Amino acid sequence: MRVYRCWINGEEREGSIRYPLIDPCSGEAFAEVAGADEHLVDLAIESGQTALPGWRSLPVHQRAKVLRAVAQSIRDGSERLAQLLSREVGKPLGAARDEVLSAASLFDFFAEEASRLSGRIPLLGVAREQVMILREPIGVVVAITPFNYPLSTLTAKVAPALAVGCTVVAKPDEHTPASTLEVARLAVEAGLPAGVFNVLVGDGPSTGRYAVNHPIPRMVTFTGSTVVGKEIQRACAERVKRVVLELGGNCPAIVCADAPWQDLMPQLIAQCYKNSGQYCYRISRIYVAQDIYEEFLKVFTRESEALIVGHAQAAETDLGPLNNGEILARVESQVQQALREGAQLCTGGDGARSSTSGFYYPPTVLADPHRVIGIRLEEVFGPVVVVMPFREPGEAIADANASPFGLAGYIFTRDLALALDLVGRLEVGSIWVNRIDQA
Repeated sequence: MRVYRCWINGEEREGSIRYPLIDPCSGEAFAEVAGADEHLVDLAIESGQTALPGWRSLPVHQRAKVLRAVAQSIRDGSERLAQLLSREVGKPLGAARDEVLSAASLFDFFAEEASRLSGRIPLLGVAREQVMILREPIGVVVAITPFNYPLSTLTAKVAPALAVGCTVVAKPDEHTPASTLEVARLAVEAGLPAGVFNVLVGDGPSTGRYAVNHPIPRMVTFTGSTVVGKEIQRACAERVKRVVLELGGNCPAIVCADAPWQDLMPQLIAQCYKNSGQYCYRISRIYVAQDIYEEFLKVFTRESEALIVGHAQAAETDLGPLNNGEILARVESQVQQALREGAQLCTGGDGARSSTSGFYYPPTVLADPHRVIGIRLEEVFGPVVVVMPFREPGEAIADANASPFGLAGYIFTRDLALALDLVGRLEVGSIWVNRIDQA
């Protein structure tokens, strides 16, 4: 059985903490991980610190050239990477291929952006005095990534850090380290100096926590749960480290009576069930104008039932399994609680789970006419959507803003004035109006 080891200073290093990697499609182990203990965390971070002076001193065009070579190396190995990503995450092979190519594009993008960094000399009005403000690499960066998009989130953190001259120690989710390790290997083969990009494998409570609390790194970037994000923020505050967090999501869509919702249905379905619902920007709850609610719910349920749940490698599969047993158990528990609270089960959910081995869960639609079930305000990392009616848009806005998760929102109406009004009142970071970016 393959053993995945840490990648430190351009070579594999075996840790003392062993655990299996589970194939989400079968529920069976397909590899082992030799996770990092404190000694290997020290080595990885010290390796990044040692490599920092040489990497940051390179002219920006040379760093950009290396990043473009890494992008090409990822493209050259895209099929192997996609197969590996599909197996460890459980996502359909087509989606895995798209993610690999997206990772390569991100390396290219930040290679180009690196040349746009500039300083400035502000006019302070002091005789014979000028102040020059320059941007400098901060140092060693710890990047902690989630299981749902291991390569997209990895490259969105690693590529910009490398482009400006930082070194990176990545800690992928313990369930999905394989594709990250492969990218690190490809990067060194493409010309990235050893030690500039190191990878630690292991779990969050031990490996991740020790890396975050280590005195050398100057910055931590984390994508994952809100609970863990709060702990990381506290740890970074204590040590005065910079921190970037992307945490939970429960994204609402507001469908007004005049919206061309029949034409938008394919986009809505795709955004609700993308990556089997394991996607922080996915639509988790849909507020529908009362006049079209019944018809919308009927069509949305029918289209949800038409999706094919199956093995990630099967060409006809729309939804693969959830990534691991803990995620599956949590989704099942949330749906059962919603049913006890009065949710109407339109499809999926109770008793409808696939009989295939693995962590499968069917597309599930819950109707909540009175907006009373708790799940509508919670993050659900699975293929579950709550559909609710509203009489006037203010009701939808009030309930949408009642959730603590304000990542993104979606508004559909032909009335531009109404759309702009709702945009100003919806408390989220990103808003799509009358379309959904499927990239």
